[in-house]
Amino acid sequence: MFKKFYGPFIITYIFLTIAIGFYPTFNFYSLKGQFLLIAISTFNGIMGIYIKKL
Repeated sequence: MFKKFYGPFIITYIFLTIAIGFYPTFNFYSLKGQFLLIAISTFNGIMGIYIKKL
């Protein structure tokens, strides 16, 4: 179960970090910025547990 979670979590975190890094007004190093990235990645990790493959 944990393996199904951390795969989508890590991939989402890396790709979202790269994509949102090009947005000039996003403060990546702030607490709000990190919370946003972790929240979206956690949601995607949970979806990875419940949705097998589309």
